[in-house]
Amino acid sequence: MRATALLLCGGRATRMGGVDKPLQPFQDRRLVDHVLARIAPQTGGRVFISANRHLDDYRRLGHPVLEDTLPDFPGPLAGILAGFEAMAAHADDDWLLVVSGDSPWLPEDLLARLAAGLGPDRTAAMALGREAPGEPLRSQPLASLIHASHRTSLDDALRAGERRVERWLASLPLARVAFDSPGDEHAFANINDRSELERLERLR
Repeated sequence: MRATALLLCGGRATRMGGVDKPLQPFQDRRLVDHVLARIAPQTGGRVFISANRHLDDYRRLGHPVLEDTLPDFPGPLAGILAGFEAMAAHADDDWLLVVSGDSPWLPEDLLARLAAGLGPDRTAAMALGREAPGEPLRSQPLASLIHASHRTSLDDALRAGERRVERWLASLPLARVAFDSPGDEHAFANINDRSELERLERLR
């Protein structure tokens, strides 16, 4: 399947003191560098980066950087909307692969597995995955594949005050795709605070 990736790097990161999480060092590279290395090959290098701070740092990654078109950091849904708008203007793809910019071990076949799980009547797919070994599968709304036809639905949801990605996804014809193969044990680990960053830093 042909898709454009959207790396969501536009949050406030209040639990980490407001630092820009994807730019934090992790195992000799920044978190966003790990994500980009895993995701860009899956989409043939077609990548957008959603960011609202440190724009020059993100632009140096060599991909278009999209700022929210809505004020006051309304959350990742605003970044997804910006991705849809940019894709309509600058890309030929119909699908947006949405991922978090601070998840360094995303599956290297994320796009293929989400696409395979769509089924004939689904136009969005969300991963169910583990954030650490032994944990149950959980919804991973920031690891989703969404058809561009849902741009208007997202715009309407944001204007109505919706801010939760999973709740909006649940309103779509959504497939939930389990990532429970060997090697997926911490595929969806993400960084929420400094202690978690330090714990994950020790894993190889």
